[in-house]
Amino acid sequence: MDPQHLLTLLEKYNAGQCTQEELALLDSWYESLGRERPDHIIAPDSEAAALLTHQQLQALRAQLQSATHQIPVRSTRSGLLQKAIRTAAVLTGMALLCGAVYYGLQWRDRKKVHPAAVQTLAGLDYSRYITLPDGSKVVLHAGSHLEYPRTFSGNVREVTLSGEAYFDIRQNSSSRFVINTGRVKTTVLGTAFNIKAYPGSNEIVVSVTKGKVKVEDGPNMLAVLNPDQQIVYNTEAATLAQRQVHALEEISWTRNDMVFESVPFETIAATISKRYHVNIHFNNEALKQCLVRASFSGTESLEEVLNVLCTVRNATYTIEDEARVIIDGKGCSTAEP
Repeated sequence: MDPQHLLTLLEKYNAGQCTQEELALLDSWYESLGRERPDHIIAPDSEAAALLTHQQLQALRAQLQSATHQIPVRSTRSGLLQKAIRTAAVLTGMALLCGAVYYGLQWRDRKKVHPAAVQTLAGLDYSRYITLPDGSKVVLHAGSHLEYPRTFSGNVREVTLSGEAYFDIRQNSSSRFVINTGRVKTTVLGTAFNIKAYPGSNEIVVSVTKGKVKVEDGPNMLAVLNPDQQIVYNTEAATLAQRQVHALEEISWTRNDMVFESVPFETIAATISKRYHVNIHFNNEALKQCLVRASFSGTESLEEVLNVLCTVRNATYTIEDEARVIIDGKGCSTAEP
């Protein structure tokens, strides 16, 4: 029952103005509370209370006590009305708080990372380097799709992948990392691995470069993989093959667009800008046409890449606000590096 409507009915009851239908509504509401229920809505040891901070509980108790003393009740009315008016006052005053607890419980029980604060990367025609909220690194293959929350909380860090990506997960023993690929789930504590799970394909391929991962299909555990091990799982036939591989060869795609043979610094900067989602500015225009030879695995951080490039060209760089890079230094007298 709406708290404001409930309070209106109780005031009518106190004035002796309730209809038979309204009296039946009040009686039904009171029965739903339970006649022996104590005068608080959220018990301190309840599941809902566990989601509240200590300060919120203190504020709740204080308001309940205040409601008991401040709301006048005619002595001629029954104990039902005394309890009911106190409870209605609490319901009205705490409606938002109780609503927050309810949605907190709903959120805790959800198994996906949708929709509240989700970052989505999809449909890019180039590979993208991503730093997740916990510091884990991802190289997302061109054309792939990744969803992840703006912040991780609780004992699970969860993302959803469609396509292919290389993950280098920051270790956190109290919070496992889970990648959802359809009904197949890959769980890790801290490791590096590659997952290939393209839409329209029945095969999911997981290859581990370091650490250990667990692969599951619903309640069924498929495999626990160690470095240089791979599982190929057919989701339609429910068949799997596990084998030894050279894992670095399995992630060779991450090197795409990251091998530069005498390429103008300006061209490299354009590639880096897209891959790491930053803007690169040259303070000295003469630097732009300087040729650079450099090769990367594609799993390096932005800082690691810039360190190499700027060392090669005897330049310096500054990162401003994590989205703007300033490169400075002397230009080259010739087009040769």
